[in-house]
Amino acid sequence: MNTPIESELIPESPPRSPEWLPIWELITLFVGDLITLLLFGLWGQTRHELLLTSNQGPIAAVVNTAAPFMLGWLVIAIFVGTYRGTALYPLTRVLWKTLLAGALAGPLGVVFWALARDHWPVPIFYVVTTGISTAMLLLWRVLWSRLRRAWWPELP
Repeated sequence: MNTPIESELIPESPPRSPEWLPIWELITLFVGDLITLLLFGLWGQTRHELLLTSNQGPIAAVVNTAAPFMLGWLVIAIFVGTYRGTALYPLTRVLWKTLLAGALAGPLGVVFWALARDHWPVPIFYVVTTGISTAMLLLWRVLWSRLRRAWWPELP
């Protein structure tokens, strides 16, 4: 049993960096990003009426469409720092970090998409896919940023 003097000498825990995020939140962000990009893949498949005409099943078609963009997002998001606590607050930082990551990840996702299909798309494909995927990720990340601040104001 600790005496009052001993308990004062034992530090509770070291202060955490504002960059730090709890594991549960990293997992939530990652899963939310993946779901968002799967919805983007679903949008692309249905918009071009490919979902039911593909020789793959509909789930495989959506995953195969979204996977290159997921990879592009993950690579860029790590470098831009969207998986850090400081990327989720304040709102202006959420906006610019997500926009920057999306603007870089979209074209990289198209490159991965083209390499997987051995077919290079027309330039407008880069613009449309980057714009839509970035807008979807922006919506998700702003919603998460606002929810986390409302529920856990002690987080950075």
